[in-house]
Amino acid sequence: MAAANGRSPTGVTGTRRRGKVLEKAILDATIEQLRTVGYVGLTMEGVAAEAGTGKAALYRRWANRDELVTAALAAVLPDPTAIELSGDVRDDLLGLLRCVRDAIALTHGTVFQIVRSEAAEAAGGMMHAVVGERIMDPSQELILEVLRKGVREGTLRPGAASPVVATVGSAMLVHHVVHEGPTVPDDYLFSIVDDILVPLTAP
Repeated sequence: MAAANGRSPTGVTGTRRRGKVLEKAILDATIEQLRTVGYVGLTMEGVAAEAGTGKAALYRRWANRDELVTAALAAVLPDPTAIELSGDVRDDLLGLLRCVRDAIALTHGTVFQIVRSEAAEAAGGMMHAVVGERIMDPSQELILEVLRKGVREGTLRPGAASPVVATVGSAMLVHHVVHEGPTVPDDYLFSIVDDILVPLTAP
C-alpha cells in the first residue's frame, strides 16, 4: 500500500511519473488490489493509493471501476492467437494450455479465484466475461482446431474434436487454481495432456 505522502511502495514520488509509466503503475496497482481486496472491495481511491498517485489520474483515463479493471486485465493477459502452432497435436495442446497457465500466473490466480468467490455478483460476471473473451474462448477454439486437424490427419480418433473435449484442459487448470492455489506445476500441466487428453483423443 502506498504511503499517505503520495509515494509508491518503492519510494518513488507518484506525481513525478507521467504517461505510460504512470499508467502501468496504476494498472499494476489494480491487479494488486484485486488480489488483496477483491473486486467488491476495490475502489478508485484504493488503487490510487496503491499506485502512489492521485485519484484524478485514474479518472482522466478511465470513467469508472469497470473500465479500469478491464484495462488492467487486458494489459496482463496473454494473447492465445499469437501462439505459433507447430502442427504436432501434443505440443500444440501444451502450448495453448501454457497460455492459460500464464494468464493465471500473471494475475496471481486473482481472476479465477474472484470469479468463483464473487460469481453471484455483477462483478464476477464482468470479470468472467473479460477472461472468457481474452483467454478462455480463443484458447478453447484453437484447441478445437488442433483436435480437428488431428482427426483429419488420422492421428486422433473420429469424434475427438468436440467442444467438450476442447474445454477439458482449461477446466482442469481453473479447478486447480480454485482449489489448490495459483501455482500450477509443470508436472500437472503435462499430466493434463499425457494422462487425460492424449488417451481421450487417441485413435
